[in-house]
Amino acid sequence: MSERKTKGSALRLLIRIAVPVCLILAGVAGFNYFKSREVTLKRKPPLRQAAVVETLTLEPGNYQSYVTVMGKVMPDKEIILKAQVSGEVVSISEKFVQGGLMKKGETLLRLEDSDYQIAVQKAQSAVNKALSDLAIERGSQLIAKEELKLINEVSPVEMTGTDLALRKPQLVQANAVVESARADLEQARLNLSRTRVRVPFNALILEKQVDSGSLVPAQGTLATLVDVDAYQVEAVVPPDRLAALRINETTGSEAIIHSQYSQQTWKGKVVRTTGKITDKSRMAGVIILVADPLGLKGTDKRPPLLLADHVDVRIMGPRLENVFSLPRSLLRDGNTVWVYRSGVLEIRAVGLAWKEDGVVYVNTGIRTGDAVITSDLPAPVKGMALQSASGGRP
Repeated sequence: MSERKTKGSALRLLIRIAVPVCLILAGVAGFNYFKSREVTLKRKPPLRQAAVVETLTLEPGNYQSYVTVMGKVMPDKEIILKAQVSGEVVSISEKFVQGGLMKKGETLLRLEDSDYQIAVQKAQSAVNKALSDLAIERGSQLIAKEELKLINEVSPVEMTGTDLALRKPQLVQANAVVESARADLEQARLNLSRTRVRVPFNALILEKQVDSGSLVPAQGTLATLVDVDAYQVEAVVPPDRLAALRINETTGSEAIIHSQYSQQTWKGKVVRTTGKITDKSRMAGVIILVADPLGLKGTDKRPPLLLADHVDVRIMGPRLENVFSLPRSLLRDGNTVWVYRSGVLEIRAVGLAWKEDGVVYVNTGIRTGDAVITSDLPAPVKGMALQSASGGRP
């Protein structure tokens, strides 16, 4: 009985030891099984991605440079015409209206001239009387000379004739009176001629101040006239552009004027500068002369250039030879361009021959056939890999 009890206790101890061992072994076996079934991910090195870019292949050429500025049309010659004598306006020209055009020498208006004709007649009479007095005085001088001669013939003592005895001062006085009378006659005639007011140049009537029946005082304003042979456009240009322009009365740089309110154009030339820098914009003022602005002399029926019109002006600069033209947006920081070459990025510094609105002209740093990159790159680095959208590899 005791032996059986001992065997039972040993069996229970064996079971208590074996069960945990079996569980552990089963767990290890399961772990190894599932580990052998685990999917293994192999990490590959990252591929080098080349940015795709658009390019523009450049060829050299010859170009006409220009400067685009703004300006205002102004008279080249403007006067306020005034009466030189007083009087009532008795007649005016049919062309004497605001906006009217009159040729040089045409009569603008005529003043009442009766008083001035009477003044001419009086002055003529004074001249005639002075001439008569001069003739009488010359006769008196001859008589004085003869009297002196007779006295010397009968007198034992020869007498010398003085100026007063020979009436020389009286003759000088008579001559002076004649000259004064003639001057008065010329003044009277001049005043008479001034009653007819003529246009001093080919003119546009900008303002009209009198009409028929108006009583005009001496120096009274009659009209404001503008010379239509030429207008001027006052424009402002960057001071660093002045050296590139020809400023001369006869051979100035050509300018094309565009009205901001119509599609019309006119030609002019840069004749002089204003001699100052503008206060606000710090730009240099230039004067552009436009001949025959109203188209009166030419056969083409072009519209007139209007005073006070605000215009855009394109002034021609120097002729550029063997340079590369490219959009200004392709000029990067520090006057550089991005060039696609053999699949990589080149960053080149370039020399600028001229800059205009939206365009730059390059004379150094670019070679014929270079492919300039037109696409934007977020972080451009020299030597970075690129791929041309066209597939080419310059």
